[in-house]
Amino acid sequence: MSKVARSGPAGVNRSPGFTRADFAVVLLAFALELASFFPATSGSLSGVLAVAAFVYVAIGFIPLFWRHRAPVKVFAGLLLHQAIFVVFLTPAYFNFSEVYRVPYMPITTVLVALAAVASDRPLRQSLTALITAVAFPVLITSRGRPFDEDLWFIGTGAVWLGGAWAFGRFVARNRLRINSLEEERRRAEAAIAQERAHIAAELHDIVSHAVTVMMLHAAGGRRVIDTDPQRAAQALEVIESVGTEATQELARLLRLLKPHDATADEQQQSPLPTLSDIHGLIEPVRSAGVQVDVKASGEAGKLDPSVGHAAYRVVQESLTNISKHAGSGTNALVDLRWEPRTLTLNISDDGGGRPENHLDGTSGYGLLGLKERVEVAGGSIEWGPRDKGFFLSAHLPSSP
Repeated sequence: MSKVARSGPAGVNRSPGFTRADFAVVLLAFALELASFFPATSGSLSGVLAVAAFVYVAIGFIPLFWRHRAPVKVFAGLLLHQAIFVVFLTPAYFNFSEVYRVPYMPITTVLVALAAVASDRPLRQSLTALITAVAFPVLITSRGRPFDEDLWFIGTGAVWLGGAWAFGRFVARNRLRINSLEEERRRAEAAIAQERAHIAAELHDIVSHAVTVMMLHAAGGRRVIDTDPQRAAQALEVIESVGTEATQELARLLRLLKPHDATADEQQQSPLPTLSDIHGLIEPVRSAGVQVDVKASGEAGKLDPSVGHAAYRVVQESLTNISKHAGSGTNALVDLRWEPRTLTLNISDDGGGRPENHLDGTSGYGLLGLKERVEVAGGSIEWGPRDKGFFLSAHLPSSP
């Protein structure tokens, strides 16, 4: 099982193990520390004290593995680790008054820990850590001496520590930029997925309605082609008309998939159908043997284009389901109720038809896709069986 690397908004490592980058950073820092340790202490420390100093310095690199999990704690611990080295090892061979001329003090661990604090913590905390890192060794070793004698040491330490802090802040800014780009990518993927769902719903509404009506007319025409050729011809005309309309709507959807630099004229060639276009849905269903009555009450209000389109799709999906599952001989009612700020669509059937068995399949979008479409338009929808039939009620916002 692979180990998980860093996660979380602050880039903090919450995994039970360590990454290769952790080992690489710690080993590189240890190598840089040794490059200063051996030349500086070769003439000053020897024997057991030299070994103890080496082991003590090496131990200070172990907490660096946790620098991104608990950056402030690791930084504070390593700052104390540095102070203990100065207090207990430096006086053995050097006078405190000459402490700033001591050729060695462990610093790499503090630099790496400070960079982690600057990278993973807010600006105020990281600035506090920087000031502490510069001042703490001075306070430990000066023993009340005037600071004007320590300017060289303070300046040198400030340069190194300031560089580590600046590097950490640079990493933090880059992380924020990367997180911002990742969030933008996730939003783009969500938008693409939403658009795909929208197109899938559109395809379902267009294809399901057209295919259902065409198959009903084809089945009816086949039954009467010998006894009533005129009705069979009318069925073929409806099939042609519905197929043409479906082809036009599919062409509109294909234009939506074109690049964004498509001209406005192309985008506006085929406007979205709205509630005023439902008669084009009703006539083919009626000619297939489903008796559809339309009833309207109240004063008609104004619908936004998206709401009008949602209303159109509600009627289309309802009539498609009635044609598919109830079949010819069914009595259906489309009831439009206009209220001051609401349009209610009540669509029901009596379940008295003869459904075609081969039309019972479903694509998986259907009513669930319709529910999402209505909710996006700011409305609500409910449906269910009623007596032998089925009803659907949708509430959509309108303007007075």
